[in-house]
Amino acid sequence: MSKILCIDFGTKRIGLSIPIRSIAFGLETLETVDYNHLIATIDKYIKNKYIDTIVIGHPLPLQSENDKYLYPIEKDILKFINFLKKKYPKLIIKRIDERFSSKIANYFLINSFFNKKKRKKKKILDQISAILLLQDFINNSYS
Repeated sequence: MSKILCIDFGTKRIGLSIPIRSIAFGLETLETVDYNHLIATIDKYIKNKYIDTIVIGHPLPLQSENDKYLYPIEKDILKFINFLKKKYPKLIIKRIDERFSSKIANYFLINSFFNKKKRKKKKILDQISAILLLQDFINNSYS
C-alpha cells in the first residue's frame, strides 16, 4: 500500500488523515489562512512519513448534468494542487468525490461519544471529513 495523505480542503480549515493498515486516522486540522504553516506541515508529513500519494476531496455538484459547474473553492484546490505538483513532481495526486462528506461527518459527530463542548469544535469535524474521504478512497482503491 502506498503512503497516503488525505486532505479535506476547506475555505477556513484543512483536515488531514493517513491510513494505518487500511484504516484511516485523523492527523490534525490546519487553518487555511496560515498558508505558510499549511505548506510547512504538509512538507513535514511528506518527508517524515514518506508520503507518495495525496488524496484531495473533489467538490462535485449533486446532479451529474452540472458537471461543468465548479464550486468556488475548486479554484483554490486547483491552485494548491498545482503548487504541490511543482514542489513535488513525483507525488501522485488523486481526487475523490466529497459530496456529503461534511454532512456525514457532522451526523457522526452529533451521534458520537464526544461531549457537547467537543462537538462544537469545527476542527474535529474537518478531521472526521478527511477520515471519511480517505476511508472511502481506501475501500474503493484496494477492494
